[in-house]
Amino acid sequence: MTLSPSQRLASVDDLLLYRLGQLSAAAGAMVVRLCEGGYGITRREWGVLAQLQGHPDGLLPSELADRMHRDRARTSRAITTLLGKRLIERTSLPHDRRSVRVSLSPAGQSLYAQLMPQIQAINSRILSVLSPDEAASLDDALERLRIQALVLQVTLGPDLPKADRRRGRAKPVARGARRSGLEPL
Repeated sequence: MTLSPSQRLASVDDLLLYRLGQLSAAAGAMVVRLCEGGYGITRREWGVLAQLQGHPDGLLPSELADRMHRDRARTSRAITTLLGKRLIERTSLPHDRRSVRVSLSPAGQSLYAQLMPQIQAINSRILSVLSPDEAASLDDALERLRIQALVLQVTLGPDLPKADRRRGRAKPVARGARRSGLEPL
């Protein structure tokens, strides 16, 4: 019996996250070209527009960052860029003038209406190799994997070493600190 890559896990090429990254890179490249070449926005900016769609009252920047699973600094930069392109609008909250909500401007709504069907078509064409039953199974499997990842994030996350992203290396472990038997991934 031949093991599947998900069962084998013998090399980086077999790892789920690597394989999903490869799929995302291949499919995402088409979306990047469409967004940047056709509409002058980045994929991150597209993500902001797509998240704001359907929220006529707008979202707080922190809510937007959470919905996108992005850090607030990068989300803030995308918001600033989109404000400059007049694709989103900022509205101060009446009870707190320092807090703002961001929402799609009419130009942002128009761009979304033009771009979304094209991105849906790319997704549809990628999924076209699956039967309806396989697509439903994929959806189910992806949801179960997402839930399992969230469980692991809660259970393993606190014991994983933190990175010093500014320097590109792991933060030193305090002397005598317990590593819970976890080795670097």
